[in-house]
Amino acid sequence: MGSESLDPIGFPNDWDYFTIGGFASPGVAVVHEFKRRHEFDVKKSKGVYGATITFIGRPPATGRIQLIFFQTAHFVSWAGFRPLLKYNPTKSAVQAVDIFHPSLDDIDIKSVVCESIGNIVHEGNKKYTVEIEFLEYFPPPPISAVSTPTTSAPDTDPNKPGVEPDPVGDANDKQIATLLGQASMP
Repeated sequence: MGSESLDPIGFPNDWDYFTIGGFASPGVAVVHEFKRRHEFDVKKSKGVYGATITFIGRPPATGRIQLIFFQTAHFVSWAGFRPLLKYNPTKSAVQAVDIFHPSLDDIDIKSVVCESIGNIVHEGNKKYTVEIEFLEYFPPPPISAVSTPTTSAPDTDPNKPGVEPDPVGDANDKQIATLLGQASMP
């Protein structure tokens, strides 16, 4: 359930925490930016406009979450929560954990490993913070995901505001594609 179901205006309390393995984070969570990146190889030719782009991968997303503590109960909860974020590979294998927050669900982040945990920092005015950095976990797909787009799909949804069919532009695009096809023939 992403932001369309749990928007921060209608459901502000659901944005104040995240869950790891089903356990709610203590205090108030501030989820900073996680970026869903897509990697492309851009091949440019000399003397022409444009380039050929090839999708070559989707690296794991990274980001950080700040926890804010301002009640004694937050520190007690933190003592039980932080072991979910620690690893000791001499005792057991490093295990990814399920994570949920509406903003992370929007970009399909479902599982993470903890890259770092900061110490508790006093910010003043009886406010304390902890920074946690995460790396998304997802194994590679069984098949290659390399793909070269051949064209863009026009958005002709008549119910979408501001989108109008462009017959002249569509005809020009078709003619350009035909000319490019002819130019690439031996």
